[in-house]
Amino acid sequence: MPDPRITEFIEKAIAAGIPQDSLVGMLTARGWPEKEVYDALADHYQQLTGVDIPRRAGAGASAKEAFFYLLIFSTLATWTIGFGCLAFALIDRWLADPLFSSYPAYDTYTIPSSLAALIVAFPLYLLISRIVVKESAAHPEKLDSSVRKWLTYMALVIAASVFMGDLITALAYLLRGELTSRFLAKSFVVLVLSGGVFYYYFGGLRKTEAPSIGLSRDRLMAGLSSAAVALMIVLGFLHLGPPNVQREFRADSQRIHQLYDLSTEIREYWTKHGSQLPTSIDQVPGRVHKDPLTRTPYEYHPKEGSQYELCAVFTRNSEPEVSPTPDPWIHPAGHHCFSLDAAATQQYPPQYFGN
Repeated sequence: MPDPRITEFIEKAIAAGIPQDSLVGMLTARGWPEKEVYDALADHYQQLTGVDIPRRAGAGASAKEAFFYLLIFSTLATWTIGFGCLAFALIDRWLADPLFSSYPAYDTYTIPSSLAALIVAFPLYLLISRIVVKESAAHPEKLDSSVRKWLTYMALVIAASVFMGDLITALAYLLRGELTSRFLAKSFVVLVLSGGVFYYYFGGLRKTEAPSIGLSRDRLMAGLSSAAVALMIVLGFLHLGPPNVQREFRADSQRIHQLYDLSTEIREYWTKHGSQLPTSIDQVPGRVHKDPLTRTPYEYHPKEGSQYELCAVFTRNSEPEVSPTPDPWIHPAGHHCFSLDAAATQQYPPQYFGN
């Protein structure tokens, strides 16, 4: 509501024939906000004509637009980064390079995290984008929103930086000797993601009015991205397996690490007791050596000299890490014994990741 003093001054000044521009200039020169002056003028002419001044549809929706666009770009960043990380992890597994092998433990966390990002962020991104597209179709003037343009350009700058960083990383690995096929596959993923984002959003900035024939461009990109994300989710689950399978691999991994700790304690016993093996597992100091799920004690069988065996029951076959050196901790499913030497230092086991 304008200040009554402004309203009174405007009414008398207009009655005296003072031009409107002069009124605005005089009042703003005295410190009155320009918006408040124009609001008072609007009230005056509404009373004079008896007709309310029409409001433009969508006026004052800047905060709402900012909220939706920030949510769109945050979910876009989440699912595209998840898509890229998942694709890179699968490429590293399918095109294995012994000289640049990733740690299986890295895959164990990367693939589930990437799948979770895709499953949560992508549907939310589609839902919010649909709302914004429908709003733009109903109110074409929103396509010229400064909020939309500023946030879109900022998102494109961030996206360009991320994709450029990914491409630089892939090229750096190639220059250090990584397989060319891995570089080409990763570069293709980066170019597809960056090309899709820039095609849709940079092209969308050129829109000045709603499309006359449906929303074919938006539907096309939604369909292509949905198909790509669905494919990656399927491939991720085929590689990862259901949660119960991952739990079994995690249990086997914990068994292996506990056996490694037990072998280290046996070696310490061997060193401290004049090159003698403990006669039973109860003589080995440290924690209780039991299976993490069944709570069954691990088996220990001393042999001749420094030789001994450690046995456990495993749920799954282990998948060895791609490495030029042999892995002594490979095991089949079921009961298996490892032949070890107390006089030697055992190789630290990797964290296995199963298909």
